[in-house]
Amino acid sequence: MWNVNLPNKSFTLHFTHSTEPGYSNFAMAQDLLLNPLHQQSGATFQSWQDWIVPWRFTGLDAEYQAVRQNCGLIDWSTMDLIGVRGADRIPFLHNLLTNDIKALKPGSGCHAGLVSPTAKLLADLIVLADAEAHWLLVDGSRTETVLKTLDRYHITEEVTLHGQTTQQAVFALQGPNSLSVLQRILNVQLRFQRPLDHVIVEVESTPVRLIAHSLTGEPGVVLIVLAEQAAWLWDLLSQRGRPHGLVCVGWEALNTLRIEAGIPWYGVDMDEESLLPETGLEAHAVSDTKGCYVGQEVIARLQTYGSVSRKLMGLVCEGQVVPQANDPITSARGGSAFGGKDGERLGTITSACFSPTLGKPIAMGYVKRPFYEVGTRVTVMRGEQALPATLVKRPFIKQ
Repeated sequence: MWNVNLPNKSFTLHFTHSTEPGYSNFAMAQDLLLNPLHQQSGATFQSWQDWIVPWRFTGLDAEYQAVRQNCGLIDWSTMDLIGVRGADRIPFLHNLLTNDIKALKPGSGCHAGLVSPTAKLLADLIVLADAEAHWLLVDGSRTETVLKTLDRYHITEEVTLHGQTTQQAVFALQGPNSLSVLQRILNVQLRFQRPLDHVIVEVESTPVRLIAHSLTGEPGVVLIVLAEQAAWLWDLLSQRGRPHGLVCVGWEALNTLRIEAGIPWYGVDMDEESLLPETGLEAHAVSDTKGCYVGQEVIARLQTYGSVSRKLMGLVCEGQVVPQANDPITSARGGSAFGGKDGERLGTITSACFSPTLGKPIAMGYVKRPFYEVGTRVTVMRGEQALPATLVKRPFIKQ
């Protein structure tokens, strides 16, 4: 249980707890803004990273199927929004981030990494361009690092940074019907040409930013609203969406869906020791044509002249036992075409779940060179139990 005190109200949140990596110490975890409201809806809670999140509203199967078949509503308020203003903000961000910020027009966005000079990943960012500002949507655990890093590189540029860590809530509608359901709820017409296109709409005189973005592999829209309007917007979405099949979705289903989509999470599948090219983010977060930026030389050298010493790979396991984070990945019996003795450690699991669509356990994990080739047979050691598995490309499921 976790006690939450609000003005004139007190709630007791009930949740399960795990000691596996990815789950935080609940005594140190922070509540999401709307946890008391989720409690009233019957949600159970789990400590995850730095947060206590709604884990289930009804049940994993119903919530999972809602996103796969129709529309699910997710509280994604573990994210922070950092505002970057000033006349020099575009070249400033362009010279620091891995993607082409100069190419962004107002109303568009991109995925980008903030890396160290040695290409270690400091943060995984969504960059949104407005006419008067650029916005960085970042996992809350990385907000301080991002602000400190940007400030360290800020010398004479006309740039101001604004952390908005407590001023907004972030929700997501995910599923094949998410856009059409949202249009019915808000009574607006929406057309997004590209991923991360965004627009601000007035909903009953309240501005809400809408972003075309998938957290699950399914089509989706992310909504950002001021904190004082968060409860009102969640109620509006959930109540008006219910007749159209919208279901409130917890983080158990979200975690399952994002693993099936092969989407790595910071603090779980990558951290400050991860080279960006090890994670697979270079496929959509790195520009090969923009020129110099912090860490560019290392990334370009790895892409041009060599390969990383390990890669984040997908694994499809045999049987019904689901691996856990930190389980060793070892060579399969008889070795492989790349050599390797029986039982040689090749890497480590970072995330895993049982895939309802594939009907098998799946996982992500780092595998060392030269074994990280699709089709390589490996073994995952779950305690004393050896789980046969095959390396595959991410995502596991393409929509």
